[in-house]
Amino acid sequence: MNRTTRQIEGRRDFLRQTALAALAFPFLINCSKSDALAQKSDGDVLSLIKKNARAAGTEGMGAIDAPANVSWKTVLAKATDEGEPMLISGTVFQADGKTPAPNVLIYLYHTDVYGIYGRGGEHKHGRFRGWLLTDDRGRYEFRSIRPASYPNSTISAHVHMTVTGKDFREDWIDSILFEGDRFITAREREQAGRRGGFNPIVRLEKNAADGVWGARRDIQLMS
Repeated sequence: MNRTTRQIEGRRDFLRQTALAALAFPFLINCSKSDALAQKSDGDVLSLIKKNARAAGTEGMGAIDAPANVSWKTVLAKATDEGEPMLISGTVFQADGKTPAPNVLIYLYHTDVYGIYGRGGEHKHGRFRGWLLTDDRGRYEFRSIRPASYPNSTISAHVHMTVTGKDFREDWIDSILFEGDRFITAREREQAGRRGGFNPIVRLEKNAADGVWGARRDIQLMS
């Protein structure tokens, strides 16, 4: 196969993947909106939780900005955003690692496909940020796009997360990392799971039907 042919085939593959992503995202967003209606946060519960949020502007924190209605599912990306669609789900457990933990507020954020957070007048954590409140089975799920490493860096791509509850202060846990990322260090592997339990280095698998990358990240609350 000559160079011109390879370029044409590569372009066709790119367009095919882009088309799949464009078709998948409206469907994903509509599904999540419907699911969100089924579980809205109780105002009193959320108020109690937010009393344990860190002060506005605290580095890496964001529970204080949670909106009035928070579901156990959310969508961070729009259909027009660049990037490959991604779905991460899991269960938050109590410190024993076995008992599901309901009503845990999760704050999360990550970069765009260029490794950038906020642009222009956006929040410093960027537009790919959101909140989740675990349901009565401790579940959570978010849909977004795959983030990228910071520009001109050797820092692995990641999703920042904090957890807040009625009985504990907001605190960060291990960021979600992605298996296969060449920038994951030996130290990151050694310390994986120290804050948040289980393994935060997830292996994304692409759903052949809709082209969405998916993975599971369970969380264990710290005692």
